[in-house]
Amino acid sequence: LYRASLLRLAPRSAQGSLQLFIRRFCSLISDKSAGSDEASVDSVATAAAAVSLDKVASSLASTSTVALTASGRAQTLADLANSSSTLSQLMSMGVDLSRAERCPGAAPLLLSLDYETEFKPRFQLLLEFGCLPREAADIVSAFPSLLATPLPVIRDRLDYFQRAGFVRAPEMLSRQPTILSMSPESVDSRLARLQRLYLFSNAQLVSASTECPKIITFPMEHLAGVRTCLVKGLQLGATAARKMAVLHPPLMVSEQTRLYRNFALLTSVYKLHPDLIASNPLVLVKQPQRVAARLKFLTELNRAQFDPQLPLYTSLTKAVTGSDAEFCNRVADCSPARYRAFLKTL
Repeated sequence: LYRASLLRLAPRSAQGSLQLFIRRFCSLISDKSAGSDEASVDSVATAAAAVSLDKVASSLASTSTVALTASGRAQTLADLANSSSTLSQLMSMGVDLSRAERCPGAAPLLLSLDYETEFKPRFQLLLEFGCLPREAADIVSAFPSLLATPLPVIRDRLDYFQRAGFVRAPEMLSRQPTILSMSPESVDSRLARLQRLYLFSNAQLVSASTECPKIITFPMEHLAGVRTCLVKGLQLGATAARKMAVLHPPLMVSEQTRLYRNFALLTSVYKLHPDLIASNPLVLVKQPQRVAARLKFLTELNRAQFDPQLPLYTSLTKAVTGSDAEFCNRVADCSPARYRAFLKTL
């Protein structure tokens, strides 16, 4: 009855640890009381001490349904920082606890973490690799499981990027820390497939991966689908697809529907040549509503001339990037108020 009551009260995420605790506790009690009519208080205390209660406690404390603030709001790791020297030290090193605890299993890991023996050696390893303190903190914040990864494994994964010629690897990993969850063999295999898919040279592959590290972890089926869209769907060809991926690597993780809609607008309405679009791949990945509005506005101003070989040239890439204020100042040469008034007419 007591066990059932505990499990009813415990949050689902902590029930596994609680079940294990109950089984081990009951087993130890049984062993202690074997051969006697009843277990002594000392036997019970000894059995309880033998069970790893701290793991159960950390699992319970990490769940929002157990720990509440005075106002009834669920406690977060940041709320517990004042009572935990480890959490306060992590925050002082720049670790974003609110970001970290969104990762599955991160809360119990950080609550049971030993700062000196588990955090510092791994953080120092990132610094020795070339990460700035801010970059190292970003990596831990986005990928706290790194703190439970053996040091030799982390060192091997970092060394791979140095051997492969990723000069800006610290920056790349800080932008996509989950790359460090992959073995060097897995990363190497994915990069090789990506290189064959887009026909990249080694330098182009390193550059594209550094500019958009998400392509290393993104589903390969999506990357292949985008290339098919560019080569066959938009009929730009393999050479143009490679050129566009090199100029703007995030193109490879973009939505295909967005690529089709923007390409149709540019070729059907504005009669732009595919070669011109291939030289400005960023225009394809922007929100279609923004692209349509800005190009229509430029047309009304007689500034929709995007051929660099002709007079009154306007950069197609600059036309669709930046805030509305920047667009008005750098491209349209008008007041933001005038553009806002135009948008209301759409």
